[in-house]
This record gives sequence, structure tokens and C-alpha cells, in this order.
Amino acid sequence: MAFANFSKADGNWQPHSQQRHNLEAGAVRWLYTMAYNRIMSPQHVVTSCPCGRDLKQIRIETTEVVQKNNSLTAKVSVTNYNIPFATKTSREYVIGGVVSFQIKVVTAMVSNGHTMVYNNLIFVQFLKRRQNDELTYSIKFAAPELHMRDKQFTSDDGMWHLVHENKRQQYTFEVSVLLEVMPRVNSFAILYDDEELTDFELRGVDGSVRMHRAVMAASSPVLRRMLGGMWREATEGCVDMPGTTRATLQDLKNYVYMRTLPDSGLEELLLLSSYYMMPELEKRCVDKIVQNITAGSAFEVIEFAAKNKMTQLMLAVLDCVQSGSICVTEMRDHLQQPE
Repeated sequence: MAFANFSKADGNWQPHSQQRHNLEAGAVRWLYTMAYNRIMSPQHVVTSCPCGRDLKQIRIETTEVVQKNNSLTAKVSVTNYNIPFATKTSREYVIGGVVSFQIKVVTAMVSNGHTMVYNNLIFVQFLKRRQNDELTYSIKFAAPELHMRDKQFTSDDGMWHLVHENKRQQYTFEVSVLLEVMPRVNSFAILYDDEELTDFELRGVDGSVRMHRAVMAASSPVLRRMLGGMWREATEGCVDMPGTTRATLQDLKNYVYMRTLPDSGLEELLLLSSYYMMPELEKRCVDKIVQNITAGSAFEVIEFAAKNKMTQLMLAVLDCVQSGSICVTEMRDHLQQPE
């Protein structure tokens, strides 16, 4: 690819409109090539710029960071100190304990001694932190100064997304990120309201919930073995669940048929998901518990996780503490409050 070349020693050169256009176009083409090399093929990085100067770093600052449950807001400031080309990546921010978020800025400057042209590319990336996480997360990204409002991304495409271009030496923008779990289409939803063909019953301490054997067998390997063998539950058409309320059993049915989760009672549902070996339900319960965790409730969640040997929940809470979404000082202050 050819780039615009301008000699600094040519004191008679004047940037009339066509020459200025060529200068800017050359800078943009070079910037895109460098961005592609740096982001898409980092093993083939160009290390020099058209003006022959050494590459250095730009300055990117992230301030006023607020992380709460499944959201993040921050202010990003970028400054190019007359550096020909550089890339800079922000620190990694963990949202909801499950998705990491980063900003990358690629900037280039072309100068002929009289005129400097700045060209900047801004990228964002969202990645799931757990490789065995089969859920898909939807991210709403907003940055008013970049003319972006509720732009939708997914967390598992592994791509750096170009969200903005500008020609400023220094600029500041605010970002807002909202994380949501994308619901999956469930073929069992059509059977949710069916009562005629239900042929099995889940019995709790204060009531029961009727379901379909085939749906239950498909949702849990434990229930599949139980219903497919010579167990008493298979013969009687019911299973007793000691210590489980009817409300929790209904939450279980809602998830199996509709893929929905309740706003409360997630700990009891998490226990069922672990006992009946339903890993996707377990992950979603952990994610939602962590999204709603506060400094005041963190110790209760940690105690629950330790008591019931919920390793994934414990690790998710520790991730929140490490990322700063839960402040240790606030946790200490909460514990020291008089009862």
C-alpha cells in the first residue's frame, strides 16, 4: 500500500486543498493498516511510520469508574503527545463477574513540518471469563460523545469492534455498559401450560408441581436415570424433595420450560441445580446472585457458598472483590455496624 510522503526539508511546500487531502488520506490508510496488523495479526506488527520516527505510547486514562452489579460507567481521556503511531489498551474491567471489557485506541499522526493530521480509531472488546460458560451475554454499549447509544454486542465473538473515528489530538468520552443474559429459545415452552399430558409430580414441603417426564429427563441426567430405571419414584410418578418449598419447585419448572429465573430465592434454586446436575442453571443462578450482590450481602453469600460447597459461587464473589465491584472497606464497615 502506498502512503503520502512529504519532505520536512521542503520549505516551499504549502498545504493547498489537494495536498492536504492526500496527506489526510495517506494517514488514514496507514492507520488502518497499522490497526489491522496490531489487532488482527499481532505477530506481524509494523514498527515504523511514514515520517520515519520511532513508535511510542499515547496516554489513555480511565477515571470516575463505577461498577455496580451488571453495569459499568467510566470516563476515558486520550492524549497524543505528537507521537506518529501508537496503540494503547485500557485495563480490564470485569462486569457481573462473567464478562471482561476493554478499550483500545490506535492513533497516528502525519506531519510535513507545517501541518499535522491526527487520526484515531477506538475499539471495544467484550469476552466471557469462563471458557466453559455456555451462556450468551448481550451488552448494551453507550458513549454519547462518540454518537453511540445502546449499541448491541455479544460477549463471545472474540473481536475488537471499531466504534469511532476522530481527528483530535486530545479527547474525552464517557462510556456506559449494561450486561444481560440472552434468553435461549426453548422447545418446551409450548408445554408449560399443558395439564392434560403431565405425568409426574415434584413434591415439596408445602405443595407440589406437576411436570412432564420427558421434559424432566431432558433437563437433568440424575432425573433421567431415576425415571428410566426401576426406582420407586418412576413407579409412583412422583419424587419427594425434602426441605424444598413449592415456590422453589415452581422456579425450577419455570426455568426448565421457559428459561426464566426468579428475582429472589436463587440460593434454593442453586442448591437444586447442583444436586440434580444442571450446570447451565447453576451458572445462571451464580451469575444473577453476583450481579445483585452488595457489600452488605457479600458475607452472607460467602457463608452460604462455603456451607454448601458452592465453589463457582465462591469464586465469582472473590472475582467481584478483586475487580473492585465490591469494596472491602464497605464490607468491613457493614460488619462493624451494631446489630
